[in-house]
Amino acid sequence: MSNPPSPPAWTLTAVQELMAAPLNDLLYRAHGVHRTHFDPNAIQLSTLLSVKTGGCPEDCHYCPQSLRYTSGVESEPLLPLDEVVSRAKQAQSAGATR
Repeated sequence: MSNPPSPPAWTLTAVQELMAAPLNDLLYRAHGVHRTHFDPNAIQLSTLLSVKTGGCPEDCHYCPQSLRYTSGVESEPLLPLDEVVSRAKQAQSAGATR
């Protein structure tokens, strides 16, 4: 597999034009780029695993994982590495690619 070509160098003007573009125009352009490089009808299955739930020492006001706020999220210990690897293998055998 070869590496994709490097993107063109950005000029300040190009960046300013991109930042000023309406969101829907950016979404439309991004959709076109995606369709050019990926099968538009393929779905990629991802599986998420929380290896550490709750008890986070960070002070993010929006996050229910923070130990500083009452959110109802029960704190759980860090999952052991062997369990994480086992669960990743299960996810892969179930069709997850990410």
